[in-house]
Amino acid sequence: MHQRLVATLAMALGLTVLAGCGNQQISTSKKNYAADGMVAVIKGTAPSKAQITAQVGQNNSQRVTNHDGNFVYTVAPSAQPQKVVFKAGSSQRTVTVAASQSFGAYTKFAAKYNMILFQMAQQAEAKAKGTSQAEQAAAQKKQQAAIAAMPKAAQAAFQAKLQAQADQTPGAFPAAGQEGIHNVLKAQGNTVRTNVQDGQLIGATFMTPVKTLKDKKKAAVFAQQFALLASTLGADAKSVMKDFQKQSKDSQNGQTTMKTIVSNKVRFDVGFSPDTLYIYITR
Repeated sequence: MHQRLVATLAMALGLTVLAGCGNQQISTSKKNYAADGMVAVIKGTAPSKAQITAQVGQNNSQRVTNHDGNFVYTVAPSAQPQKVVFKAGSSQRTVTVAASQSFGAYTKFAAKYNMILFQMAQQAEAKAKGTSQAEQAAAQKKQQAAIAAMPKAAQAAFQAKLQAQADQTPGAFPAAGQEGIHNVLKAQGNTVRTNVQDGQLIGATFMTPVKTLKDKKKAAVFAQQFALLASTLGADAKSVMKDFQKQSKDSQNGQTTMKTIVSNKVRFDVGFSPDTLYIYITR
């Protein structure tokens, strides 16, 4: 009788311990995630009092806020798949964030954008001085011929000097990219945020106040900046702007969501907060 009682107590204690272990489990809604806009959003559960950490690849682990047993963690996607390990006590959960397609080296993107912006500024200045388009074209042709006649070393030096000037144009992107997700450009009320991983431009977000679209002059500035960004990233800017304007008009007539715009494999997803319009640009 005594042995049976001891065995029963031992079994009950074992079940209690197992139940306790079960309560310590950390879990996520999926095992595999992909970026949605600029980030991959991972949602999970853990014991309400557990201290949760997350480690992405070889990076140092970070504390994750535990909201009474629920947590949300965002990962900036890169051109390579990433392993994310969540831990809570002795329990852990490993998930994978899929690779995102890169737009190429950030430095090349910035150089191209800044040079186009520089040329546009020169054209606007020439126009303000009364120089006709024909005169501008002739001057440009003469300059190109002069560059072509230079020795290669002189050509490289001239192009480097020209690029340095372009990088100083008002509204230009920083020549060197900042790793991670950061607001890197603020110009005439609009902001551009980039995700740069290992020197590669993975995605960008164009942000503008919602009220901008209701002001004719500000809307024109928005359209010019957004079109330049879209075309530099490889999209057909005219097609994208036409689709965006149509969907914006539909939303004013009661449509609450905007469809993804795709041009030359470049994706544009639109989101709204009460005061800001977000355009997420990815591939």
